[in-house]
Amino acid sequence: MSTVAGPARMKYTAPMASPAGSLRLGRAQGADRFFLLDRPVSGGDVVQMCASGGWITGRFEWDSGAGGVPTFYFSIELDGGGIAQLHFPIPDRALLRWP
Repeated sequence: MSTVAGPARMKYTAPMASPAGSLRLGRAQGADRFFLLDRPVSGGDVVQMCASGGWITGRFEWDSGAGGVPTFYFSIELDGGGIAQLHFPIPDRALLRWP
């Protein structure tokens, strides 16, 4: 009598989610700037923001000289082609992460 081995058991490990945090205003090189997870965020950096349906990829903008609030820029694809460019102030305590 021969024995047939069953399928090999493999342990599934879910991919690690990137850590998330909120923006923190600090100082670096003598100027005010924002940090995300202790890493400085510069204007034009790509970040992801947590929304109720998942993560949205966009661009961080903030001008320390002009002041104001940090802003999140993103694009929405339109039916029939085209793209709508949108932006809004990043709310305090919004969850962000590096892509």
